[in-house]
Amino acid sequence: MREGLKEIELLKSEWQAAFREMKKYFYNEIFDTFSITYDARTWYRFKNPALIYPMEREMRFSTPNEQVRFDYYSSFLSKLGIVSHNFAYLADIEEFYSGDLNMFLHEQSQFVTTMQRANLRVAHFLPDALVEVTAQGLRSFIRLKLGAEAEAEEASSRGEERGAGEKRGSVLGEYEEPLVLMETLGLMGMPRRDDILSFFSELREHAPDFVRVFLMTQNFSYAGLATPPWLNADKKFGIRRRADILRAGKIILRFLEGEIRREEANYALENMYFRTYLDFNVEEVVDMRWINLEMAKERVERTLKEFERKASRRTSFHCYEDFSDALRRIYERVERTLSYFG
Repeated sequence: MREGLKEIELLKSEWQAAFREMKKYFYNEIFDTFSITYDARTWYRFKNPALIYPMEREMRFSTPNEQVRFDYYSSFLSKLGIVSHNFAYLADIEEFYSGDLNMFLHEQSQFVTTMQRANLRVAHFLPDALVEVTAQGLRSFIRLKLGAEAEAEEASSRGEERGAGEKRGSVLGEYEEPLVLMETLGLMGMPRRDDILSFFSELREHAPDFVRVFLMTQNFSYAGLATPPWLNADKKFGIRRRADILRAGKIILRFLEGEIRREEANYALENMYFRTYLDFNVEEVVDMRWINLEMAKERVERTLKEFERKASRRTSFHCYEDFSDALRRIYERVERTLSYFG
């Protein structure tokens, strides 16, 4: 019991440090009225590792607990990304709802666009942390849903045994980073060009158990584009209703399991107005309030260069180029804004 309390206190210190770091990049004085607390009930009720409670002026993390025995977001960078994501909701509530939390929650209950706008805002100042959140979340999802033994067994079956003390490869192997980038782009509501049916067909050959479980949950590789609230019902921007994203995943899974042909899967998705690419300046959906633009510019530029290098090497997936393009558009926007006010 005492060891458990000590671990929670250490993790709380990490979350608080991430909160302080975020405020160097993204800050409003209201943030100083918030505290970081631990509450396992946040997981038991919402199955969420960390949530913000604007009325209570708290951000609550919920792992480890009796159901999840590990820290869901174990790296500092992922904690930084989650804190930033949660506090970006406050900017969204102010920008689009003039502070009306209930109206925001109504949108959030039906559409993923609130989450997309929060992540899109974070991409303007901590894009690397955003990618790390997706990566850590994916690994924790695998650990939670498949179990450490299943993960080890599947990796071992592909010849990924390691020597003592060496880190074991991911269940997803070479597909992990492309999936992380597709999911991150979807979480930002930015354009994606990879063929989703082909990608998951390949991934299923590699990790069938993962794909089966993954496609039964809410994912973002096939989510539509981010928009303001008043465009949520406009089908040309793709699938954004939470219920429809779950339906899309089941259609993809039926195709992968041979229940329907590719043509039938494509037809069903098209009838749902599936779309992940459109000539639309998504990055301009959110404003840049509360962002330290000088620091943001440096961070976005550094991350952009990293993924441009990766894009030049991994040409079999569009997601590297798509993510680089998204960051380039964000960087140019930040640069233009700085020049205007400079």
